Amino acid sequence: MSGPDRSHADAGDAEAAPLLSVIIVTHGRHALLDACLASLQAQDAGPHLELLVCSHDDDGVAAVVLPRFPDAEIVPVDQAHPGMARNLLIERARGDVLVFLDDDIELRPDFLTRLADNLTRFPEVSVFGGPNLTPPHSTAFQVTQGAVLASLVATGPVRRRYGNHPPQLADERYFTLCNLAVRRADMPRFDPTLVCAEENAAMAEMHDRGLLMRYDPELVAYHERRGTYGSFCRQMFKYGKGRGQVLSDGAGPGALAHVAPSLLLAYVAASPALALALGIAWLGPLAVYAALVAAGAAKVALTLRRPGAAPLAGALIVSLHACYGAGVPAGLLRGRRPTRTRPAPVGAVDPTTR
Repeated sequence: MSGPDRSHADAGDAEAAPLLSVIIVTHGRHALLDACLASLQAQDAGPHLELLVCSHDDDGVAAVVLPRFPDAEIVPVDQAHPGMARNLLIERARGDVLVFLDDDIELRPDFLTRLADNLTRFPEVSVFGGPNLTPPHSTAFQVTQGAVLASLVATGPVRRRYGNHPPQLADERYFTLCNLAVRRADMPRFDPTLVCAEENAAMAEMHDRGLLMRYDPELVAYHERRGTYGSFCRQMFKYGKGRGQVLSDGAGPGALAHVAPSLLLAYVAASPALALALGIAWLGPLAVYAALVAAGAAKVALTLRRPGAAPLAGALIVSLHACYGAGVPAGLLRGRRPTRTRPAPVGAVDPTTR
């Protein structure tokens, strides 16, 4: 089905449960949400779906959602971290597959057909996802930001989330919650205490249970990048804080890469003592870092075919490391609940009571 009736079943299967439950948490970003829903509505084809939206307050989100998806379920919540909000929607979902989207993404038109193909071809896989790319209409700052996020020097093993890489079995480092599909039978609850990175904690748990995950570069979502330098820095600090909370419960894949920016900040903070103890030799690691940043910035400029982007790219790389590196220890100090979550049982909520 396509067009405004994508949220409806045909008359003959009106009582049939949808294959996909699309889950979106939003708050006051009506224009972005409307563009997201328009891209979902304009899919070329795909399986029957239901839409569930959680808004952090009664901010008029129904006026955005219902004209496009009249059967959508909207769940208001006063205050909650995103993980708790998504748990509320998971409890109400009827689909066999949970599709998590952010309100600031737009899907490529073949997204649902590609996802359905993956679900059929790989029945042994529990988690599917792909890259979130910079939208074509973005500013030069946003385009450079997206290229930095996809850079090995800037983001290390998680760069696959932001660029095209070969399809393969993967782990949580490949995915982010703005573009993620999980078979409902295998989905754990999100930790409601996490300020960010709740999907990484959930996927680490699924990885511990031996569940398979698959990265498909054709499962493309275009993700709105931050519009200002300040909002970019705040986002990176939040990412680091969420990762620190996850790490407080035990190291996972690529843990060293996640704490490397914090170690760099600690080295810089210890510079006076190191200078006294080592003399000029203390500058050696910083010189290596500067060379890596310069190489990463040059690579970004070359990729974009914009030589003038190199200085901005270099500044964003350093800012990303500094803000993320400050966020990780903040998250470690905050911690998270020690108890592990349990998988959400299929059919946990009777749809007749919704």
